[in-house]
Amino acid sequence: MSVRWRDARLRWLWAAAIGGTAVLLLLPHPWSQLAAFLLLAVWPATTWLLLQTGHPAERLLTAAALPLLGNSLWVLLLDYVPGPIWRPALVLGMLLIAWWPLWQTRRGSLRACLPAWTSPTRRQWALIGLLAVTAVGFRLVHLGYSEFQGDEGVIMVRAAAAIVGRDGAIFLHQKGPLEILLPLALWQSSGAVTEAWARLPFAWAAVLAVGAVALLSRRWFGERAGWAAGFLFAIAGFGVAFGRIVQYQSFVMLWSTLAVLHMDRFEKEGRTADLWLTAVFLAGGLLAHYDAILVVPALLWLFFRRWRQHGVRWTAVFTAVLWGAGILLLFYLPFVSNPNFARTGTYLLRGRVGVNETTGVLSWSGPAVWQMITLYNSLYFVAGLGILVVLGCWRVWHRKEGETAVLLFLAPLIFYLFIVVDPRTHVYTFFPGAVLLASAGMDWLLGGVSRPGLRPWLVAGALAVWWFISAVYIFQIYIDNTPERVRTWAENRPSFFPTTWDEPPLYGLFGFPHQTGWRAAADWVPAAGLPYASNEEQEISAWYMAQALRTHCDNFETFILATNAQDELAYNADLLADMPVQQVVTVNGRSALKIYSRAGDPAGSPIEAADRVLWRSPAQVAPRQTGGQYPVHFTLGNGAVRLVGYDLDTRQAVPGGQVTVTLYWQALAPFAENYQVFTHLYDGEMRAQHDGAPECGIMPTTRWEPGQLIPDPHIMMIPLDTPPGEYPLSVGMYNLITEERLVVEETDQDTIELTAVTIQPGP
Repeated sequence: MSVRWRDARLRWLWAAAIGGTAVLLLLPHPWSQLAAFLLLAVWPATTWLLLQTGHPAERLLTAAALPLLGNSLWVLLLDYVPGPIWRPALVLGMLLIAWWPLWQTRRGSLRACLPAWTSPTRRQWALIGLLAVTAVGFRLVHLGYSEFQGDEGVIMVRAAAAIVGRDGAIFLHQKGPLEILLPLALWQSSGAVTEAWARLPFAWAAVLAVGAVALLSRRWFGERAGWAAGFLFAIAGFGVAFGRIVQYQSFVMLWSTLAVLHMDRFEKEGRTADLWLTAVFLAGGLLAHYDAILVVPALLWLFFRRWRQHGVRWTAVFTAVLWGAGILLLFYLPFVSNPNFARTGTYLLRGRVGVNETTGVLSWSGPAVWQMITLYNSLYFVAGLGILVVLGCWRVWHRKEGETAVLLFLAPLIFYLFIVVDPRTHVYTFFPGAVLLASAGMDWLLGGVSRPGLRPWLVAGALAVWWFISAVYIFQIYIDNTPERVRTWAENRPSFFPTTWDEPPLYGLFGFPHQTGWRAAADWVPAAGLPYASNEEQEISAWYMAQALRTHCDNFETFILATNAQDELAYNADLLADMPVQQVVTVNGRSALKIYSRAGDPAGSPIEAADRVLWRSPAQVAPRQTGGQYPVHFTLGNGAVRLVGYDLDTRQAVPGGQVTVTLYWQALAPFAENYQVFTHLYDGEMRAQHDGAPECGIMPTTRWEPGQLIPDPHIMMIPLDTPPGEYPLSVGMYNLITEERLVVEETDQDTIELTAVTIQPGP
């Protein structure tokens, strides 16, 4: 049998296996989710390997990372097509991305396209296995235990909105679209997801990032340093935490590191393909988040070295810039013309970057940075890493190699120490650089420089003990969820691990185990009565309650009280005093949720929620676009907002009673100023009224997003001396500062008369 025939048969079998995986999407979950992930990430990694060159491990890592970006861009293009994202088109695009390398290389021998793997020694196999188990174990074990946290809820709701055809939903995000696009691809192609399946692409990227850091260290400091970097980054707290949530950080670390790796290959070998890959991966990082810009100094330094020593072909540079710019413009060009673009600037600049109000000079965020890094990692790990970084810097200075690692470390460190007012977890950006320098320092300790009287095995043993102790902290904080230590820090802080602070930061914590029992509450609240209220933030409850009607006012029928809410909202405890507890939800045996209901029976046996699994389809989670028992259509403020409907509760419409009207506003454009809503019973004389910010002050109009539906209850108290009769119900909006009302386009008036309310005689 000829080589060409064997190659052709193998290609067809390979393509058939990929196509057969698409058939599995028709199976019930979790098989359909597994098939979707194979198509999204695993199969393309095997085929794109054919197009790569260089070291086998570098080829494999590049092949695994590139299709993730390709599938993200395909989803982005589908989102631009009006209407819902068509599942067959999504799956076909994923198949084509996986198939394309098979036919792109068809003229050459398949054997020649595959990397020439060397035979690892037993020691190398052992290290590969241990590193893989460490990286995967810390990122995948108990991946679905935690409920979605605030930003994850926002991401999944926006992904659902895009799937069902809400035009412009992707532009409401202010961080970059990638963290929406990837779970969207997995979700729509499989039909439903849980928390674990939605997080799987990010955990995959976090595992790949371990390999990327290890390979970059290997290029700069040698094989021993590469292994050291891999094992250090495998237990780095930020790498673990952000591999366990639906957020952008894992992809910023992966793609930014790969951009540097390929620029380093270009600097040493001058291959144009590496310059193109640098531009592609940098663009991917910037589609994930603006944090990726912090690797640009390192990239420019490597480029400058190549240009100074060997010169460059500027046509190749121009082509690479076009590749990167083209990828970025796919999103940012339409985004610039979107009304929400201005809010992104506000998100980046207000409260993030600025001058210290006290000193009048650049900010100093040292205490906040220190607290954050010594929460996500143990104090032992941070101290040891710091020592190794110093040794690594000394080695770089002494040997004049790996200087780029210093830039990867210092550029984000200086930025978040001296420029950013509120750095929060963005300090993760300097950890890849820190690990690279630490691996150089560890290599020096283990034999890079001759040191009379210092036994290498003694140094290796001390480093192994330090690594193991640091890994124990990571296990206790992220993997062991009984107890959830960060959420109950005062009672359950790890006793062997000291800190220089007493309590973790109040805000901006992600990736730690946390479950409040919402999976069980989803079964009870609709039966208990709507609308419901809670002390948990809206971003979380929207997913678990499948967009059930929620109120932030006192007109609730059910109240869900979370014992340990992540970002607790204020509530009036007096309103719960006379309400029976209909159900108690426990997590790992502890009381987590209490469900109060005005019409409910006393609580029965507690429900355990820890082992529950909740599947959600996009249609269940997509934000509502219509609302209210009585639909209407009034547009106010030159197309700023539309009133689409209202509910009216007149059961207590008697003198001394109340009337509750719930207005359903749909934002059409961002508000620059806050507007109040007025609801009046007015017949020439004010009979009852309520003026206030929407949703009882919890949702000022400056927070509204275009397309968002805002249920807005208003409770009008009726004075005792109000005579019975019918009174017009009028509503509208006015500027909080100027008191100028918004004009209604349909009537050219500044008031909407909805209906007449009958006030009955009192008892």
